[in-house]
Amino acid sequence: MNDEIRQKILDVHNELRSLTARGLAKDKLGGTAPQAAAMYKLQYKCDLEKFAVAHASKCVYGHTAQSSRQGVGENIFAISLPSAERPWAGEMAVKSWFEELEKYGVGQENLFTDELVNRNNTMIGHYTQVVWGKTKYIGCAVQNCDSMTFVTCNYQQA
Repeated sequence: MNDEIRQKILDVHNELRSLTARGLAKDKLGGTAPQAAAMYKLQYKCDLEKFAVAHASKCVYGHTAQSSRQGVGENIFAISLPSAERPWAGEMAVKSWFEELEKYGVGQENLFTDELVNRNNTMIGHYTQVVWGKTKYIGCAVQNCDSMTFVTCNYQQA
């Protein structure tokens, strides 16, 4: 990781969080996601990056065991371009996670329920991880692997 990649990923997260906070993020289930009552501007935390790098460097697509994350959230993304430009791959990952809102929606109630999570053929957990209001810190990794470029971000509440 380098400062260019870190800044790109941080900026994209904060731009998309800002859309949600201002009530401008398009929701498939109608209108836009509700405005955030309180949402932190994210800060980059290299301690979280260390965990992300350790995971991404294995080049195995999958989440780390939840028990080993100790309350830290995680998003993962892979693109089948092994030599993708890392800042671009990081940006694409964050945008892909955020696009779950427009593809699947959460609705005006904006409640993260089991019913919402377990809908058939939909995913919304990556989006909610990106915009969770109490999240204040992120740390990410972008790894070029033999068959893919793998991106993982870790999220920590204030």
